[in-house]
Amino acid sequence: MKHIAFALLCVLSLFAQASYLDYKYEHLPTEHTIQSAVLGEARKVWVILPEDYHAPENSDKQYPVVYTTDGENLQYLTGHNMWFLQRSNMLPQAILVAINTRHHRVRDLTPTVPKNGPTPEVSGQSLKLETFIKDEVIPFVDNTYRTDDFRVLSGHSLGGLFTITSLLSDQLQPLFKGYVAIDPSLWWDNSIVAKWVNDAQDTLKESVLSVYMVAAHEENIPPEHQALYLAHINAIDDTAKLLIDTDSTTIRYDITHDENHRSVLHIGIFRGLREVFKCYPTVCPKENEEDSSND
Repeated sequence: MKHIAFALLCVLSLFAQASYLDYKYEHLPTEHTIQSAVLGEARKVWVILPEDYHAPENSDKQYPVVYTTDGENLQYLTGHNMWFLQRSNMLPQAILVAINTRHHRVRDLTPTVPKNGPTPEVSGQSLKLETFIKDEVIPFVDNTYRTDDFRVLSGHSLGGLFTITSLLSDQLQPLFKGYVAIDPSLWWDNSIVAKWVNDAQDTLKESVLSVYMVAAHEENIPPEHQALYLAHINAIDDTAKLLIDTDSTTIRYDITHDENHRSVLHIGIFRGLREVFKCYPTVCPKENEEDSSND
């Protein structure tokens, strides 16, 4: 009996592998330049289409869209994760839109000018980036490609801060159903966005949103960085707990102890996209459960 079970396991394993081992991910972005009236400058965005987008049988099919900040870098990791999840039947075929925020990250991804301490460059203009996405990027993508109304916003570090800020935004909250915030820099300006989440509880109760957050808890932080590190993880924890207590917002909150601020990207993108698309084309209903933190 054991031999039969082992043979069956081998056969099932072969079938599982066959679904993706015969294929190779090819990163084939289409680069667009949007001359932005909002930003007063040209801004690049890259669009990566699912494999079967141009197949004749899909000529009328519409696709959900994942938007990521730091697109000049994260398009590769995000695109590959989307491909693998699609191959594993954990994600629908979806379009990836990667927005270039490389040259002015602090300016574009932060919502305020800190009152205390120097800043490395001009900051606090994320409202302009929100408007750019709402008024120029999304209309361009929807007019150029076959899209449905299920949109996800993903970001890491300052990009994760922008994701949570957008969750509270009158401009972007109505346009996105999923939010993926990977080790978000919620320490910014004395954790001001965490305070905004607390103040927005009534608004969020009326929302139907899916949120994924992950925090990288690290050891051996140098003493000179301890205060900022503690502010960082405490702000993430406070924000996640506030969102968990919100009636209509479905959230998964993970904590890792064996990743750092950079390496958590791999886990965050993979888990985050899988989570927010779990009930596609709708958002999963709120479950009555406590913090779902994982190690």
